[in-house]
Amino acid sequence: AAGPGLRAVVRVSGPEAVAIAQAVFRSAGPGLAELGGFRAVAGRVVLAEHDIETPARAYRFVSPRSYTRQDLIELHIPGGAALAGALLDALIACGARLAEAGEFTARAFFSGRVDLSQAEAVADIISASDESHLRASLCTLGGELRKLCETLACEIAEALATVEASIDLAEERIELASPARLAGQLRDIAARLGRTARGATDMPETASLPSVAIAGEPNVGKSSLLNALAMTDRAITSALAGTTRDVLSATMTLPCGSAVNLLDVAGFTAPTDSLATMAHDAASQAVAQADMILFVAQAGRSKTRADDELLEKLRATNRSVPVVLLANKADLVEKKISQLQVDDETIYTSAVTGEGLDAVRQKLTKTLHLASARPGSAMGLHDRQRRAMQLAGEAAIAAAELLGGADEIADVAELVAVELREALGQLGTISGEIVTEDILGKIFARFCVGK
Repeated sequence: AAGPGLRAVVRVSGPEAVAIAQAVFRSAGPGLAELGGFRAVAGRVVLAEHDIETPARAYRFVSPRSYTRQDLIELHIPGGAALAGALLDALIACGARLAEAGEFTARAFFSGRVDLSQAEAVADIISASDESHLRASLCTLGGELRKLCETLACEIAEALATVEASIDLAEERIELASPARLAGQLRDIAARLGRTARGATDMPETASLPSVAIAGEPNVGKSSLLNALAMTDRAITSALAGTTRDVLSATMTLPCGSAVNLLDVAGFTAPTDSLATMAHDAASQAVAQADMILFVAQAGRSKTRADDELLEKLRATNRSVPVVLLANKADLVEKKISQLQVDDETIYTSAVTGEGLDAVRQKLTKTLHLASARPGSAMGLHDRQRRAMQLAGEAAIAAAELLGGADEIADVAELVAVELREALGQLGTISGEIVTEDILGKIFARFCVGK
C-alpha cells in the first residue's frame, strides 16, 4: 500500500556534488572524495542550523559512469518529509539548487546517456497505471525504439548517399543501383515503420485510466458489482436502497494487463433534499465523463418505465459511449428473462456467485480496445512518436514512387533526396537528434522533481 517511505533519498549531481555533500555528511569510513565509483559508505548527516544529526548512507557515482554522466551523490536518510526538507535546505545553503522537473533525466539526455525515447520511457514507467503500459515502457527504456530508429535511419541514409552520388556521377553514366531496387528498399522501410506504428502500445499523455460508470436504479447491486469486479471492499453494501450517495471509484486490472477505473454512481432517483441533489449531480457528471457505461438492472424483472427513462437519460448524458446491460442478481432467479433492450447482448451477472464477471471483463477489454500485455510485447509510442513514424513512412513511399517512374536515379535524384531527408528528420524527432525546445519542455514537464 502507498504510504510514507522508510527511507528518503536526496540526490546531488554536478561538478561540485562531492564538495557540497561533504559539507553535511560525516563519513564513518573513507571520505566521499576518496570513495570509488559505485560505492557506499555509512556515516551521519549533520544539519547544524536545525540541530539535527541522523544516521545516513552515502552512495557515490563517478563521472561519466553515472545516470547524468556527472559526479553524483545520493544521501539516504530515514524517511520523513521534514528531515528531507531540512537536508535540502542545508545543501542549498552550501551552493546547490533545487532540481527542476525531470532535470536529472534531461541531463542524461543531453549528455547522451539516453536518447529522447528512453527519457520519455522513464516518465512513462513512473506514471504507468497498468501492466501493459509498464511493459511497453520497459521495452522502450531498454532501447528497442532507439535501435529501430537507428537501423532505419542508417538504411535511409545509405539510400540518400546513393541518390546524391548518382547526381555526381550522372555525366559519367555510372548507375550505382537501379531505381526499382532502391524503390523496393524504401517501400520495405515504410512497411516496417507502418507495422511498428500500428502494433505499438498507445502511451497516454497523462496517467488517467479509462473510466467505466456503473449506473442503474437504486438497490440493483451496483456497489456489490464494483466490489466483485475490482476484488475489493471499496463500496459499502446494504439491502436498503440509496446506500451510495457519492461517486465511488476502484481500479480493476483486466486479464489483458490493462486497468480501468470503475465508478459506482448513486441511483438515479428524483432528488428529495440537497444531499440527494448533490449525489444526483455527481452521478450525472461521472456518467458524462465516462468512456463506457454498465447499465445494471435486476435479472428476471420485467422492464419498467423507470428503466426506460433512466436508460434514455444515460444515453442523453453521454451519447458517444457504449452502454452494456448487466442483468444482476442472477443467482436469485431461475428463469433469466429480461425485456430490456440495448445495443448489445445482455450479460447476466451475480456478485455473490461470480457468474458473468469474466464476461464483463472480456466485454470491457473488447469495447475499450485495450491491448494485451504479453511478454516481449510491442514498445509503447506516444502520439508525437507515432505521427513521426507515419510521416517518415509517407516520405519513404513518396521517394519510392518517384523512383518507380524514372529510368535512372539521377533523373529524380533531387526530389528523392528531399523526401529522404524528410524521413530522416522525422526519425530524428523520436530520438531527439532533431527536436525543438518546446517539445523538450513539454516532455520533461511530465516528470516529477528528482527524476
